[in-house]
Amino acid sequence: MDYRVDANHSNKRIAKNTIFLYLRMIVTMTVGLYTSRVILKTLGISDFGLYNVVGGFVAMLGFLNVTMANGTQRFLSFTLGENNVEKLRAVFSNSLIIHILITFIALLLAETVGLWFVINKLNIPEGREIAALLVYQFSIITFAISVLQVPFLSSIVAHERMNIYAYLSIYDAIMKLLIVYFVCKINYDKLVLYSIMICIVQLSCFFIYVAYCKKSFKEVTFRMVPNRKILKEMTGFSIWTLVGSLGYTTNGEGINVLLNMFWGTAVNAARGVAFQVNNVILGFSRNFQVAANPQIVKLYAEGDVKGMTDLALRTSRLSGYLLLILMLPFFLGIEFILKIWLGKYPEETPLFLRIILLQSLIQSLAGPVVTVTHAGGKLKMPNLTGGLFILSSLPVCYLALRLGCSPGLVLLINIYPWLLETFFDAYYAQKYTGFSLKRFYNEVYLKVFFVSALSVGVSILVTNYLHCEGFIKFLMSTFICEFIVVALVVILGLYPSERTSLLTGIKNKIRR
Repeated sequence: MDYRVDANHSNKRIAKNTIFLYLRMIVTMTVGLYTSRVILKTLGISDFGLYNVVGGFVAMLGFLNVTMANGTQRFLSFTLGENNVEKLRAVFSNSLIIHILITFIALLLAETVGLWFVINKLNIPEGREIAALLVYQFSIITFAISVLQVPFLSSIVAHERMNIYAYLSIYDAIMKLLIVYFVCKINYDKLVLYSIMICIVQLSCFFIYVAYCKKSFKEVTFRMVPNRKILKEMTGFSIWTLVGSLGYTTNGEGINVLLNMFWGTAVNAARGVAFQVNNVILGFSRNFQVAANPQIVKLYAEGDVKGMTDLALRTSRLSGYLLLILMLPFFLGIEFILKIWLGKYPEETPLFLRIILLQSLIQSLAGPVVTVTHAGGKLKMPNLTGGLFILSSLPVCYLALRLGCSPGLVLLINIYPWLLETFFDAYYAQKYTGFSLKRFYNEVYLKVFFVSALSVGVSILVTNYLHCEGFIKFLMSTFICEFIVVALVVILGLYPSERTSLLTGIKNKIRR
């Protein structure tokens, strides 16, 4: 079977896969927003915050998972670009061996250092110690299952079977909707029951992924004897990815732990709600990138550096615009949205969400550049410098909290390392693959942030003249903001060829 990229159909494939991913996102977003409201109401602010901080501490081990997920997807996509089926089988088998070892290491760390930290350092409300420990144990099991699932999920993404990826995500969302029903109906500790059922859903998803991949992909076989050359190559790739992932994950969950130590679980609940809304919005942008990432790697494997650069820049810029279009109504009207969605919500949530949305826009633009760096395979310096910059904010945030700074200011301080990290991602992508740093800042950063600043400014100016309140004001503000941002993206954000293609596509749809 020829796995090479067909340039004539690559854009159509990306568009088709993006549609499947958006279908997935619409369903998971709808279910996620509803379940978040019910779970927050059912668990209460304190238990909801407790779940976020305890489960989030387990997620600190997720850097191991993220490391190998990136590595596995890169090697599978690269080998598909080389059209080498035997090597593809070896890559999958070795990735599965590595993930089994990761699961063992993660369990060892979680049941020693992690357990000690949860018992001795976290700010757990009195009388909820046993519940916190049970939540921690089931979170560990859930995490272990997710690690073993990575090679199979990576195969689906590398083969660009985004329809299957979308269907399984929808299944996961529907199962979580059922969890909410059972948690509300069953008379048992709600927090513990929620953790147990999330674990069961993760296990069922794992078995479905395994069954589909074994049936659909010839390379999904397991050989007990590792291929030393491939294992060494994948391990070397992953060691430096590990440094970067450690920095990213420690930053996110480290900030959560610091806020818990100084401000308690109510602030963790506010941050948890803010991140749930942010993840829904960011998911739309990421879907576009997930659809394009395998082709970025395959183009580099084929030696088409110009095609890789063009696709990466276009993906970065368009995903930034997409995120801007989605985030602007939330950015300007979050108080009304939270009131309708949750009723009563932690008071810091609106400020937290606005800051986190800004950080997510910066991270979103860097996503395709990271894929380019991964395609090149030289990760030592990109991950070393990026990881150190991201980690550098933790001592600064700790000092700020010690001096009595507010949680909002701490999250604002945490934005600066992402700006530095993005620069070094683009610099090393240029050094190792031929990617253009100058084009990235001219065609992506300057355009996206100029359009973003202008959209926010004009939207605030125009909506201030609305003389209505409540839902009518929110509806009118959203319509005006979306019209403004879409118009500015089309007029100022797109290149003439892109604008012509867009308008031609719209005219053809209208004629049909």
